[in-house]
Amino acid sequence: MAAVTSASIGMPRLILPPGWQLLRTAPDNSETARRVFASIRELGPRDSITPFARELERALQTQLDDAFRAGSFAVALPLGRPWEVPVSTSIAFSVVTPPTGTPVLPEVGEKVDTDAGTARRRILDAPVSPDALAGELVPLRTLDYTWVREDAYLVAFASITGDADPDYAPVTDALTLLITTMLDAVTFDPAPRQETQP
Repeated sequence: MAAVTSASIGMPRLILPPGWQLLRTAPDNSETARRVFASIRELGPRDSITPFARELERALQTQLDDAFRAGSFAVALPLGRPWEVPVSTSIAFSVVTPPTGTPVLPEVGEKVDTDAGTARRRILDAPVSPDALAGELVPLRTLDYTWVREDAYLVAFASITGDADPDYAPVTDALTLLITTMLDAVTFDPAPRQETQP
């Protein structure tokens, strides 16, 4: 039996909200970042728009590079209009192979039936330091889904970060509902097989 890898699983099939994109990560994500924001460069004079576009590209490339180094093969995140509240999120997908033995569904978390099969879901609120400054962006909540795929785990991890002001708690709850809705409905299509020449 061939080992399960991100290549054999293929890209996730997600219902993406407006403004969201699903991007594959790679050792070098500069070209992906340039492609995502290519249309920004057409919005105005080069001397004013180009530095803005480059900053967007730099930030996205950094996020994708970090995700790749952490073992993720794809990331879904909002890239549309800037959010009007200081709370945001993203979802990273990875394949994790246990060092020994056959993987089994973790015991920790809620057992949920998803379109991709049975999974374990955990939702954890992050402790906010009392020293956090007003307006400081901090981790607020994490969500993860774990599926078993033959000899490996398939993991979707989402983090919600933002201002810890209690007034924004409903936004965190709304993003939690959005993420769980997306991941309850995610599926993973196998990557296309390479045709062999006779």
